[in-house]
Amino acid sequence: MIHLVTGASGFVGSHLVKYLLANDNSVRALVRNRSQADRFRKMGVQAILGDLSDSDTLHRAVHNTSTIYHCAAASSLSPDDEIRRTNLDGVRNLLHAVHDEKAGRVVLMSSLNVFGTVNYDNVAENFPTVRTGDVYTDVKIDGEEIALQFVRHHNLDITIFRPGLIYGPGGRYMTEIAAAILQGKFVFIGSRHNLVPLIYINDMVQVMVKSTRSRRASRHIYNIADGSRTTIGNLADTIAKRIGARSPKRVIPYLLPRVACTLFRIVGRPVPISPAALRFLGTSRHISIHRAQTELGFDPKSKLQQGISETTASWHNQSLAKMSEVSRAA
Repeated sequence: MIHLVTGASGFVGSHLVKYLLANDNSVRALVRNRSQADRFRKMGVQAILGDLSDSDTLHRAVHNTSTIYHCAAASSLSPDDEIRRTNLDGVRNLLHAVHDEKAGRVVLMSSLNVFGTVNYDNVAENFPTVRTGDVYTDVKIDGEEIALQFVRHHNLDITIFRPGLIYGPGGRYMTEIAAAILQGKFVFIGSRHNLVPLIYINDMVQVMVKSTRSRRASRHIYNIADGSRTTIGNLADTIAKRIGARSPKRVIPYLLPRVACTLFRIVGRPVPISPAALRFLGTSRHISIHRAQTELGFDPKSKLQQGISETTASWHNQSLAKMSEVSRAA
């Protein structure tokens, strides 16, 4: 059996490839440049050079695969056209190739952000999605709808995951938070007590793989987080302690950055905080993971202290400010 990983050089994709190889699986990776392809080939991975816009490449990539892990995505910081081209057209193109090649199950990565920029507590998968005007979030909703159309009209075998913030060694977001804390620039938006949905990368990868062995996971959507009620204050204090910095204390009203973003858009200037960061810092969100627990046997092992400890250990003695700058440019 061959397992295809798109976005194999990204954060989730790279961890997934390593996990699959460590468990003696045959892995194929779709990558966009030759140096990435060469690196994967040295690891024993069959690398396909190309991207989600090329039909011939996608047909070669999915041919004779038992599982397709679709991790490739443009980040929320990418231009709107790139987000639509990669996160929407790319999903459609991939699913057409899977249908044509009669390939195996598709594991599609979506996001909890489809629930919108609102406070919620213990919401399940049937909670309505909310369009916000943020291209990245709205395209995630569109991608899910396209996948469900392929399920209904073409009987494709698809599992959709809606994870919270995935973090761990190599992840960008915790590095940026740590850099802001270290520089004394981190502020809480609205409250220190906003709940933040987190999932450590090892737990995310393992539930993705586990889902492919479950018949019940076919054509289902799963919320994924670690099940804790971690607050943004807990998270900031834990990171500050790990890096030897002072815990941040400043709290600003939620409306302040929201109004600022609106005004900046009106005058055509870059917003001071991204919609994703405003949603993460400024709303309180907690989800039910009951479906994943009961249907997939999902049992997240890494809680906040352990996850942050392993994440920060990967930074060694590098400058957090420099790491944040590099991660934004990547």
